[in-house]
Amino acid sequence: MTPRRKSRRGPKRISAQQITGQQGVNFVEGVVLAMGFGWHPTNQALEAGIDGIIEIRDPETGEATNNIIQVQVKATNRRWVYESKVEFTYRCEPRDIDYWMRSNTPVVLVAVRPDGGEGYWANVKETFVDPKRRKDGFLRFEKATQRFDASAASSLMKLAVPRDTGPYMPATPHGETLVSNLLEVKSFPPNIYVASTEYRDPQEIFDWAKSHDVQLPSGWLLTEKSIRSVHDLREQPWVDLVDRGSVERFDLNEWSDSDDTDRQREFVWLMNKVLQEDMRLRHLWRSRDEKCFYFPAKRDDEGNLLPRYFGYQGLQNRTSREVASVHHHPETKEFVYCRHSAMKCSFVQVAGQWFLAITPHYLYTTDGNVPYSYGEELLSGMKRMELQEAVLGQVVMWARKLTQSRTLFDGNKAHPFIVFGELFRASCERGVDDDAWLRTDAVQSDDDGDDESADWGLF
Repeated sequence: MTPRRKSRRGPKRISAQQITGQQGVNFVEGVVLAMGFGWHPTNQALEAGIDGIIEIRDPETGEATNNIIQVQVKATNRRWVYESKVEFTYRCEPRDIDYWMRSNTPVVLVAVRPDGGEGYWANVKETFVDPKRRKDGFLRFEKATQRFDASAASSLMKLAVPRDTGPYMPATPHGETLVSNLLEVKSFPPNIYVASTEYRDPQEIFDWAKSHDVQLPSGWLLTEKSIRSVHDLREQPWVDLVDRGSVERFDLNEWSDSDDTDRQREFVWLMNKVLQEDMRLRHLWRSRDEKCFYFPAKRDDEGNLLPRYFGYQGLQNRTSREVASVHHHPETKEFVYCRHSAMKCSFVQVAGQWFLAITPHYLYTTDGNVPYSYGEELLSGMKRMELQEAVLGQVVMWARKLTQSRTLFDGNKAHPFIVFGELFRASCERGVDDDAWLRTDAVQSDDDGDDESADWGLF
């Protein structure tokens, strides 16, 4: 009788990475089901780069739509590449990218950390349509705007449902408070002064100020043979620039509420100049190229840029935001650019009331001031990712910044000329599902997550 030969193979083992990978898939399945969608795992023996399929389901009727999204799950319990409080990157293999890009359906990658119960998603086909980004293979995840949880349902629905189907999303049956981007102007400078002058070109006035070592404040306008200003032209240094006997004082309302379009245009121009001065008091910088105001970065003793954070009261809770973030190359660790939270704004009058219309923006610089050459591309990518909650969070942050009660300028206490109130709000009897009708590229959110903003609408 021939003795049985012992197998040289050891006992079957399941690696820790396999366990983590399955935990990642289980996490995604749980989130998808919480969204009310269908989850179809792929055959693991035949899986070549897709772990499962999300099928969009109408949460009202339960009807399966046959609109799908393919999902690749990447799970780890370690730190991701260049991970900070607000972002991280994941490098994809070229063959995986090639496989995903050949798909005729949307493909998302979900990066999961099972032990932390957190996941983040990215539209890989949208990201890697850019040849340059496809070549470097990096996916960048913004934690505040790309969290994979139940709140991502509407974004996934828009990604999966063809644009020409025109899905109807009924209004939610509860009331809602709508928050606008219109910040109330409580008060302007009280007077406008007009006086004759011999100067004809603003540059002549700047040259005079430089030669006399005088720092002229903003808030004046040279038109024809006169100066209009919110500053008293009967005082220094203005008395050296105008005919003092010709100075006239007007109540601000004579300009702000005037029916004369030229006069109201001059009023808005003056207020924009005053606003520039006020922004300096609030320690904000102005970009001439982007025509926006922004938070400058901090610097260490060697002059290197450092991140800056701004803490403020959100709609309900105290929160904070990284308003100047320093970005390095994920491999070389060399500094690449700084991203600044920025704001474009304009004065508008609605039903006799003046407001400052706030438009959140981002500015990319190479040294805190000089524009980054690829800034426009990065800005476009950010706007594609952001949804209404992110925009609302920024609008609230800027409103809080502009309504701070105390500011410092040159070490002395100073107060802005223009005083702001609250963001205009309105009540709506039926909720408005912004995610169902906002454009896919609608115009970051708090790094610590002002998540209660999801309960408020932005219009």
